[in-house]
Amino acid sequence: MIIQVENPIVEIHNLTVGYQGKPVLWNVDCSFPEKKLIGIIGPNGSGKSTLLKSIMGLVAPSSGYVKLFGAELSQVRSQISYVPQRETVDWDFPASVLDVVLMGRYNPKNMFKRTSKEDLSIAQEALQKVNLMDFAKRQISQLSGGQQQRVFIARALAQQAELYIMDEPFAGVDAATEEAILQILMDLKNQGKTVVMVHHDLQTASDFFDWVVLLSNRLVASAPTDQVLIPALLQEAYGGKLTILSRMGNVLKQK
Repeated sequence: MIIQVENPIVEIHNLTVGYQGKPVLWNVDCSFPEKKLIGIIGPNGSGKSTLLKSIMGLVAPSSGYVKLFGAELSQVRSQISYVPQRETVDWDFPASVLDVVLMGRYNPKNMFKRTSKEDLSIAQEALQKVNLMDFAKRQISQLSGGQQQRVFIARALAQQAELYIMDEPFAGVDAATEEAILQILMDLKNQGKTVVMVHHDLQTASDFFDWVVLLSNRLVASAPTDQVLIPALLQEAYGGKLTILSRMGNVLKQK
């Protein structure tokens, strides 16, 4: 089930990506609608994070290309905010929480512009939205994993982008933080923004997303959520792992 979108915010054409000669994504061809919450799901090693990195130009494709807002990434980069996996960041970097969030106000076209009162106000508002204003002067290395994740969400909010690309924003956070982040993402959608994020929990995917991209090193499906999260397509993507995942989800729910 692959539905191509008219006037998409993201277009991916025949994308193949490999690392050290080993292909991770094969011939992915799909498009994403704007003003939606879009989930990228699939088993471990299926190329989910690689797809996001390809969209952001962080890995070079073996073939194919990506367009954003109908243009090259370099032309629209200021309209896109990227939240990487927390584990990929050096959290020992000497910066305060507020410093990190203010990075969202950085404009490469005006490298030497001082932080304005407006920039500071926007950063502080972003921190309030993730309930971290009391930690503004704290070093980021002193925060818990969930708090660090919220700092990156705040930095993305401060950028005031149109498209938000997030790699597992719920990883390593508690239930209350997950709920708070989800509310922020819903607010972004209600403001007409688009959020594309990697997600690993099948149990909650149907509640979170308007549109789902299902990967298994190739594109299995890209369509509205209710057309993707069906047994036949999930079985195609996850194979024998699906029964184990379902059992794990049921155990967690019972707990």
